[in-house]
Amino acid sequence: MKTSKLVDRIRRLLKKSPKETKLSKLYDTVKALKRKQKDLEHKLKSTDGKRERQRMKQKIDVLRVQRKKGARLYKDIKAQRR
Repeated sequence: MKTSKLVDRIRRLLKKSPKETKLSKLYDTVKALKRKQKDLEHKLKSTDGKRERQRMKQKIDVLRVQRKKGARLYKDIKAQRR
């Protein structure tokens, strides 16, 4: 899945109220963001060119922030449901 789709998906899940959010979708999205982040980090190591490296670093930063937001929301919802 493309980065933009993953970011859009996590943003939609973050906007929903905790009662409406399905934990499985949130969990899967966070995992997909992590996989995408690891993939980009691996590609970054072998990429030449200042502009391309800068673009990849920016994508990685966006993915990292969105993933952390999603993980925090997941933990909060899971704690509330217990």
